[in-house]
Amino acid sequence: MKNLILPAVLSMVILSAASCGGSLPRADKSTMDRYEKACDKVFDDVWRGPGNVLHSLMVVDEGKVVYERWNVGFSPDQLQVMWSVSKTFTAFAIGFAQQDGLLCTSDKVVSFFDEDMLPDNPHPWLENLTIHDLLIMSSGLPDLTYDVLDNKVEDWGRSFLNSDFIFEPGHQFNYNSMNGYILSMIISKVTGQTMEDYLDEKLFAPLKIRDYHSLKSPQGFDAGGWGLYLSTESLAKAGQFFLQKGNWNGKQLLAQEWFDTASYPHIMQYTNLIEDPAVLENLKDDQGFQGYGYQMWNCTDGAVRMHGANGQLAIIFPQQNAVVVTTAFSSDEQKLLDSIWKNIYPLL
Repeated sequence: MKNLILPAVLSMVILSAASCGGSLPRADKSTMDRYEKACDKVFDDVWRGPGNVLHSLMVVDEGKVVYERWNVGFSPDQLQVMWSVSKTFTAFAIGFAQQDGLLCTSDKVVSFFDEDMLPDNPHPWLENLTIHDLLIMSSGLPDLTYDVLDNKVEDWGRSFLNSDFIFEPGHQFNYNSMNGYILSMIISKVTGQTMEDYLDEKLFAPLKIRDYHSLKSPQGFDAGGWGLYLSTESLAKAGQFFLQKGNWNGKQLLAQEWFDTASYPHIMQYTNLIEDPAVLENLKDDQGFQGYGYQMWNCTDGAVRMHGANGQLAIIFPQQNAVVVTTAFSSDEQKLLDSIWKNIYPLL
């Protein structure tokens, strides 16, 4: 990304509402002007660190885009790698499948797989592992993601399900992108479709999201925990869909109850790991320790976020009826989050 680091005066492109298009309505100019200075400050904050580039920033307030900006080299119709934001879309798919009566989050994971995918003598913990455990990052299995990305693993699902447990499922938080891959496999097994095609039918088509791509495993399943590519506005639409609890253009696509469950902090990142009251007190405002829902993070101030590596964010602020979306290459995601809370949050 070094070739994108240009002098600050020349480094940003601001696009008008008309140039971006899409189905999200735009606010009037006076409203957009109110956000401009604060949002520009987020670009400045991220830019100061070496190797940090904010690709795009979009703010949706009261259902209307009030700010949108892309860096030089990036455009409204460009697909951006979502990294772990992909996980929340996998959770959407689980929600739709549950609504369709195809599965329950209490279902045992082993029930979806043939014997040839499982160990000869499955550990009792594997036999008790549920979809819910996968969703809340508490599977207890080791994360093989980097081995997968380095092409050291041929059959992603079999290798993961045959791994030795590091703790009993449901007992602590351990961030693991392979959980999303197993969820993706389950979606394909119960629907007879790739997860991408299932989401196209249930989510992308109704939201008029046509610009997407999903990485597949050698076995043809969506990666699930990573690998989705979207434009900035498509990510903003997904955030608005979450904010509206599944209602889109007057139609309830996914039950409101699912969003209440998905955004609930089912597990804290320090569960069974940190007990020192002084340490816990210091974590009370840390955005990484507010709990974890269904493949998404809880935040302070009642917010939740889809979060991908290097600053791919869709932050949903239910109390303010707003969504803030970024795509980025940032080595300091905490600075990005802090800047959003400092500069944009007070205006919402």
